[in-house]
Amino acid sequence: MKRVTRGCYQDAYLTVFLSLILSVMISLCLLLVLGARENTRRMEIECVTDIGMNNVLAEYHRELLRQYDLFFIDTSYGSSYAHYVQTEGHLLEYLEKNMGSDDIFLPFLYRDPLKLKVDSVKLTQVSVASDDGGAVLRRQAVEVMYQRIGVAYLQQLQSWFSEIKAYKLDSTDVLTRQKQACRALEEWKGNAMTENGMEQTEPVENPVVGASAFWEAGILNYVTEEKEKLSTQAVPVNACLSNRELLVGTGMNPAVEFEDNWWQQLIFHEYIMAYTGHYGAEKEEGYLQYQTEYIIAGKDNDLENLKSVVNAIFGIRSAANLCYLLSDEEKMEAVELLAYGLAILIMLPEAKDVIKSILVLTWALAESLYDVSVLLKGERVPLLKSAESWHYSLEEILSFGGVTDGKKGESGLAYEDYLRLFLMLQDVQTTTCRLMDVMEMDIRQTPGNQYFRMDGCIDSLTAVIHYSGRDGKMYSINRSYGY
Repeated sequence: MKRVTRGCYQDAYLTVFLSLILSVMISLCLLLVLGARENTRRMEIECVTDIGMNNVLAEYHRELLRQYDLFFIDTSYGSSYAHYVQTEGHLLEYLEKNMGSDDIFLPFLYRDPLKLKVDSVKLTQVSVASDDGGAVLRRQAVEVMYQRIGVAYLQQLQSWFSEIKAYKLDSTDVLTRQKQACRALEEWKGNAMTENGMEQTEPVENPVVGASAFWEAGILNYVTEEKEKLSTQAVPVNACLSNRELLVGTGMNPAVEFEDNWWQQLIFHEYIMAYTGHYGAEKEEGYLQYQTEYIIAGKDNDLENLKSVVNAIFGIRSAANLCYLLSDEEKMEAVELLAYGLAILIMLPEAKDVIKSILVLTWALAESLYDVSVLLKGERVPLLKSAESWHYSLEEILSFGGVTDGKKGESGLAYEDYLRLFLMLQDVQTTTCRLMDVMEMDIRQTPGNQYFRMDGCIDSLTAVIHYSGRDGKMYSINRSYGY
């Protein structure tokens, strides 16, 4: 029987030990390789997703940026159909291109160890310009203007606005009160003597009937020069955003902080003044000439919008001038004496108060006609006048023949300031919708944008993207991007 040497047993122990060690090491190496591939897959998914989302944002509408300095994705992409489904398709295309390779040489040089593909793309949140009453648009507009205006000027606007509200200048209808006073005078019957000495009654003549004819014929006719040059461009009302059913997104991006408070709305109004045209400062490439006036009045043509704004300014000026007249003791004494004299002249002393009212109201209206003409010339008028800034005398009212020239107004409010005040008096959602009307009109005039619509423009989006590997493993990623 042959003995086995001790050295052979030692060699067998070494072989078993190495086998056990190698099996552990190989398992560990394979685990590390799989872990590396898994982490690489996740990194590639994140990189491809971020690149794809940035590619979508890079498709911002160039014309909207050029004219209005706003970043939005036009979901129509120049077609007649605007919907975020088209944006999903663009994002899917970018993801697939970034995931694979179109180079004809690379497949021969290496094999793709990750073997990933895009299964689906779904936009779960989309903020469009018209969401939340246009707050999505206002946020961007405010950011554009934030560094371009001074706080002191906004405080001055707030002071003027407070005065208008305090004196009820926006709700006092002086013209209606003047008409009522004139009708009341017509109901009186004056006394007159006949040739044989007998008294008879006859209608009382209105002492300011000449002045009343001017605002009855239309204020704009008497306060503008070269009326034939006024724009009569019509608005395509049915195609406007403010008059159609809107595409609706999911509202403001939750990650965005936007208070939409009083000050930010003032800044938004400054954006409107900076990017839209108005009387005296028309936008050359604008569809409408009086765009700010359209935002305020909402009429279907330029001329009617201008008329509405001019009438509104005339109303505020009339109320402000009436406030001043009633506070000026010297002028009121003159009115009192003249009213008494006219009442005695017609032998009807009891009509003195009615005549006084007519004189005061007509004086305020005539002064306001002058004020509006000054404003439309690009000059300024104080909100509440003084004796130094008052233009017409009482005698001129009795023989009023139209607007006369006066000294140049260098202090107070300009025509643009009244536009700002009207924007402040108006509901901010109405203002925003009409601004988007103007944007659509302007951009639809440019090549390839005839179907452009603001409610089809995306400010931010959230996408859920599903990937899968050839080994059947599924991946999902959620990303939110916006301007």
